[in-house]
Order: sequence, then C-alpha cells, then structure tokens
Amino acid sequence: MAEIVRRIRPGQYWRLKEHESWFSDMSEQGLHFYEMGICFAKFKKGDRKRMDYRLELAKSKDISNEKIRLFEDSGWDYIASDRHFHVFAAPTDSKVNEPPIDREEQISIAKKVFNKTLINFIISLMAIIVITAVIVKTIGNGKISVLQLIDGYTLTPLLLLFLNFIQILPIGRSLFGINRLRKELKDGILDDQQKPWENFYRSNIVSTVIVLVITLTLVFIPVSQLVSMKTKPLPEEDTGLPIILLSSIENQPHLKRKTFQFYGEDLGSSYSSQWNIFASVQYDSTEWGVIQEGEWHDPNNAYQPKIESEVYKLRFHSHVSSLVDELIIKHTYGSEPASFVEREHTAFDRLLIRNDTSDKEFLFVKDRALMYINYSGEVEEGVIIEKAAEKMALLADD
Repeated sequence: MAEIVRRIRPGQYWRLKEHESWFSDMSEQGLHFYEMGICFAKFKKGDRKRMDYRLELAKSKDISNEKIRLFEDSGWDYIASDRHFHVFAAPTDSKVNEPPIDREEQISIAKKVFNKTLINFIISLMAIIVITAVIVKTIGNGKISVLQLIDGYTLTPLLLLFLNFIQILPIGRSLFGINRLRKELKDGILDDQQKPWENFYRSNIVSTVIVLVITLTLVFIPVSQLVSMKTKPLPEEDTGLPIILLSSIENQPHLKRKTFQFYGEDLGSSYSSQWNIFASVQYDSTEWGVIQEGEWHDPNNAYQPKIESEVYKLRFHSHVSSLVDELIIKHTYGSEPASFVEREHTAFDRLLIRNDTSDKEFLFVKDRALMYINYSGEVEEGVIIEKAAEKMALLADD
C-alpha cells in the first residue's frame, strides 16, 4: 500500500494555474496528488513522474460519469474533486491536447462563486459595523477605561471585531482573485499558461500560520479569564493573600465572622480572584465581623466592623494613573472626587485617604499595584496603612 504524504493545502483555490504547477512539481518528486482535504492535500508516494494537471472550476464536489469519460477520451484521467474544482492529470510525455473544459461554463461558475463571496463579504462587513456600534455604545464617552479593560466587558467585542477583520481580509482578497480569474477566462489566457507556485504556497502557509496563532491567542484570552474567575471563603487566619483581614487589624479576641441569610443559604465573607491580560492579579473581597461580648453584649448595639478591598496588579504602568482616577470616581459616584486627600508615605508611590464619611477609604499605589480599602470600624488609620504596606509588598515588581 502506497505511503500517504500530507501537505498543507493553499487556501486560494481560484489560483488554478499555481495549483496545477504545484501538483506537477510534486509528481516529479514522487508525490502524486489524489485527494484534497479540508486542511491538507494528500499525495501518494511513488515513482518520480512528469505529469500535467488541469483544474476545472466545479459547481459542487460531485462529477458526472459522462464528464469523466469525456476527459478520459481526450487523454486526461480524473483524479479527485474538491468543492471548488475537479482535478485531471495526464503524463507530460503523452503530449495530449488540452482537456475539453467548457470556457463559458467556467465563466458562469466563476460569476456565481464571485456573487456568493460578495454576499459573505457584505455579511462580514455588517458584522463589523454592528460590533463597532456595540463597542462605541459601551464606551459611551469615546474612551475605553482601564476598569472596562480589566472587567472584560469590552474585551470580548474587541476580540470579535478583530476576528471579523481577520476573516474579512481573505474574503476581500478572494473577491479580487475570483474577479481576475473571470477576466482571464474570458480572455482565454489560462488555456496553456503555467505559473510558479513557490511564492504563492509559502505566502499562503505563512499567512495561515499567522492567522491561526492570532485566532488561538484571541480565543485563549477570554477563555483563560473565565477559567481563572474564582470565589472562595476568606481564610480565618492571615495568609499570603494581598488582602487585609479584620483579624489582622482589630486586635479583638472575641471578633467573629458575620453571616447573612440569602434565600435560605448562609452567605459569609469571601473573596474573588481572576486573571486578565491587563491585570495579572485581581482580588475583590468583603468581610463582615461582629462582637457581642463585653461592652457590646447588647445584640442591638453590637460592634460590627466591615472591610472591603479591591486589589490590582496592572500589566502596564501607563494604566496606573488612569485607574486611580477611575477608582476615585467609582467610589465617590463621580460627585466628590476631591474628597480623597493625598498624603506622603515612604511605603507607597501614592496614598490617598477619604475620611469625611462614616467609613474610612484608602487608595494605595506602589509600582504597578493598587489597593482600594473601605473600612467601617474603630481601628485607627495608621494601623490600616501599616498593614496595607505589608500586603502591597507581596505585589512588588521583581
């Protein structure tokens, strides 16, 4: 049984003469074409032969027995069919006449293929317009915020937009190529013309690999982000997480975690984490505590501290300043951004504090790491700042 060798098939099926030259050169190397798959052309390994190949545009992969006999009577053997063309071959030494390809039929098929490709191009273009409109509406002010990039709400439509651009480019190239083929068929310049295939084949392989790598990368990003999203209960003791726990700042031996009933389920303190291409580290946590002993023995007057935190380690330092501004606007609801007052502190690049409300709010910045803290309780701000410096050190750049 003959050994089967596979070669990546060129995607530009309308380049008929380049395919013919490719098949002929493969035969001279002892690789004889016999089947065209979705991704690979298949060759049977055998003796080296000089073979001529001719491709005929096809309405479908099916071919009638009458057509096969017609070509055989002219000295051309039927080899295989693809949904785009039929392939015939004859030994070069036989010096047979050109096969009985119906030029008018070929022109008609090329026109139908052109119209079908044009419809695909229009659909892809409309998809790009719709996705662009969605992105513009999502952005609102015409600028993508760092929080939007980190949350991933705009990343998915941006990736879809990019994938559609990748898809529409070869469709547009097909339109020009098929239109050129129609003209060549009308002018009859394809009858006995040979075209080199090497550059055509190499460029096709390179472009296919590039598109494949880009596509896999674009698919990997949102999938990785979804897989990395986790929500877990907060640990009882301070660990290596860059999250400040109430137990690490309250110094209250009777402090307990507070839980809530939600549709019959106990909900307690938890944290979520995820990976993002724009933020390699991202944590969001909420912890409630309660003390009902000593001076707070009255259930109606219990001490109930709470701490919420958002932690980010950004991929790009250029995003740090923007994210600081966005977090301030987010947590002041855009009304009082000036209520965050900047303080000097040697442990941080920036320290902003807001204490004009019942809660104490902090923004810590060190290198590419940011930590937002909202604390409600009686602990002094200096204790929180000291613990934040300890946690931010875990996120320091190497």
